[in-house]
Amino acid sequence: MVQHYRSAMEALRINLVLALLLFQVTVVFSITDSNDVDILNQFRKGLENPELLQWPENGDDPCGSGWKHVFCAGNRVSQIQVKGLGLKGPLPQNLNKLSRLENLGLQRNNFSGMIPSLSGLSELKFAYLDFNEFDSIPLDFFDGLVSLQVMALDYNDLNATAGWSLPVELQNSAQLRNLSCMSCNLVGPLPDFLGSMSSLAVLEIVSE
Repeated sequence: MVQHYRSAMEALRINLVLALLLFQVTVVFSITDSNDVDILNQFRKGLENPELLQWPENGDDPCGSGWKHVFCAGNRVSQIQVKGLGLKGPLPQNLNKLSRLENLGLQRNNFSGMIPSLSGLSELKFAYLDFNEFDSIPLDFFDGLVSLQVMALDYNDLNATAGWSLPVELQNSAQLRNLSCMSCNLVGPLPDFLGSMSSLAVLEIVSE
């Protein structure tokens, strides 16, 4: 009887220890990287109508808490999808610090000011920034986008006075399949390297 009682208590103790360890592991993996949280909060605070995001003002765990329009891989933000929400205002210029970002869907809003540089986002595959009110594009915007497959910049009046040209760094995006830049104020001849990008299947560039 005593032996049976001791065995039961030992089994209970082991189960409690395992449950505690599992809880700790779950907590560790649900807490979003603090740098990613900071950038998302900057994103929200810079907007004129942040309530449209429905993100908590004092939230600190977008991955664990399931923030709307935010998707994660583990504890890192991998996607932001805010298409057509009517968001208005500038974006943080350090958006490229979301270093595990794979898919950025900002299209059909009223974002303004300079497009944040995407420089160094080596895992970014899809970037939709079309149909906004961005007025300029940084010189290093395309640097290091080695996984890029789709880029849409249509209908943003970028560098309205002087215009801009596709930089040579774009040729390092060897997986690029779709490049769309209609009415985005490109000037000058198309760079020769576009003809040698074997993955490029769709090129839409129209000036007005």
